[in-house]
Amino acid sequence: MSPKTRAYLEKLYQLLERMPEDERLDAIREIESHIAEGVAGGQSEDAILARLGDPRVLAKAYRSEYIMEKGSARSFKDVMLMAGFYCSTGLLSIMVIPVLATIAYGFGFCSVLIFIAGFIRTFGVTWIQMNLGPGIEVPTEWSMLYSTIIGGIIGGIAYLSWRGLRIYMNFLSASYKKLLPSSRAA
Repeated sequence: MSPKTRAYLEKLYQLLERMPEDERLDAIREIESHIAEGVAGGQSEDAILARLGDPRVLAKAYRSEYIMEKGSARSFKDVMLMAGFYCSTGLLSIMVIPVLATIAYGFGFCSVLIFIAGFIRTFGVTWIQMNLGPGIEVPTEWSMLYSTIIGGIIGGIAYLSWRGLRIYMNFLSASYKKLLPSSRAA
């Protein structure tokens, strides 16, 4: 076996680290056997490795297959953890993700429009109205300052919503990964 093939198999072995040892070894033996059969059939190792592709993709396929095969062997605890996770985060996500995304992008867009409106009004565009309340109009010369303050507040809300959305999505991803049988077996 060439050093290139050995390096490929070692990389694949490392990428399968979350699987049980016997499953990892079975996968490596299967690929090693496939390469040996191809070489015995007259193919070059380089051509076989090229056909096998990126070891990360191959490892992902093996991990997915392992998870699907283990489906019937999940414990009651595993099933309850998964059900609780999907029910709570799934239903909660239907509300949280769209609301935070709408606030983040909508308020972000509005803050930009407020800055532009303040800038334009400062230079004499009279059809843009800026009021502090009923009957209290912002003087034209204060338009830029007013729009900067209000746009900053709305932009801050947009930023906090965007950060909250990212934190929530990272939480969901981390929680999902913890539920996968392959990540708990490691």
